[in-house]
Amino acid sequence: MSRVAINAAWLLLAQIGGLLIPLIELPVLARALEQQAYGQVLYALGIAMTAAVFVEFGFTFSAARRVVVAKGDRGLLGQLVADVLLAKLMLSATVALILTTIMLSGTGATSIPGHWFIWIALFITAFGFSPMWYYFGVEKLMLPAMLDLALRASGLLLVILLVSTPQHAQRVLTIQATVGIVNTLIPTLLMLRRTGIGRFHLRGALRVLRESWELFLYKGAQAVMGSIASTMLGGLGGARAVGAFVPAEKLVRAATGLSGPLLNAAFPHLVRMQESSAVAAKKTVTLWLIALAMITLLFAALATWLAPWVIKLAFGTGYADAIDLLRMLVWIVPLRVCSMAMAILWFIPAGLEQIASRAMMLNISLICVLAMLLVPGMGGTGMTIAFFCAESISCITLIYFFSKKTI
Repeated sequence: MSRVAINAAWLLLAQIGGLLIPLIELPVLARALEQQAYGQVLYALGIAMTAAVFVEFGFTFSAARRVVVAKGDRGLLGQLVADVLLAKLMLSATVALILTTIMLSGTGATSIPGHWFIWIALFITAFGFSPMWYYFGVEKLMLPAMLDLALRASGLLLVILLVSTPQHAQRVLTIQATVGIVNTLIPTLLMLRRTGIGRFHLRGALRVLRESWELFLYKGAQAVMGSIASTMLGGLGGARAVGAFVPAEKLVRAATGLSGPLLNAAFPHLVRMQESSAVAAKKTVTLWLIALAMITLLFAALATWLAPWVIKLAFGTGYADAIDLLRMLVWIVPLRVCSMAMAILWFIPAGLEQIASRAMMLNISLICVLAMLLVPGMGGTGMTIAFFCAESISCITLIYFFSKKTI
């Protein structure tokens, strides 16, 4: 089995584990914390995930490309590690200032205790400073994938054992932050053992930031999509709106995420095809789009029919208002998967990531604008409408450029 196939298998395993464990965790937390406390926890985690995106800054792609070039040169790798770490420290300082402002101002419809921000900060550090970019570059994903699965499973076990009432809400943040820190610390120490660390230079940090900009816009916007609902709903609609909307949205995100490893595994093949024949590559991507559209539309229809059973099974009887939201949200899956396929299989391999990043930024901007207009009066339904309109426009935009753009 080739290295590409082996890495694809580890990515798929990590992705499946990353989807199944939260799905098991969801009903546990939903029943134990109840809607108000659960909404507060989701709001706090949403803040942390959004902030972590800005610390990570797209290095998963950009720094990984430089690792491939410098592979085998310990000096170059050590200097790259120093540049990336300094860049992340600079970004962290900005994020810390913003979080301090949020904590002191106490703005938003959802209030969370001030001491929760300690765990939020640790959560941001864990995910923002992840060294996965290095392991992608050296193509050795077995260790981080196995460690991630083991720690996620340990975190789930701790949640089951230690979280049983709404008064235990902070324990969820403590567990998540601790697991995340360990999951980052061990691979980082192993990376430093192999590469060493160069000298910290401001010029080097600024260089890697410039190289990461476009990929940050794309990858960062993808990550923000995962937490923007809880963040905006918490600020505009209150914890109860978060508790109703996010469970349905998480199920939709889990279904969408299953396509990620398949698209990532096909990515190198499409890069090679683009180099030999752009026409053949476009035909292949078109067939992928047709197949994915048919599969996801069938899934959406089935999920619409089974929505009451799925919500009751996953979250219990206290989340009945999430049923209608799931029935609407599930139709986002075909739009989002097709957009991901065009970006990963066509635009990024062709060196046109700017188009994909601009489409994602358009998506985020539309969600924010529509949410501010609709959420105060419509709650979770308003956020659902915002998501659907934004995903539709983004997908149509990518289809337009996919059909017109030539290399």
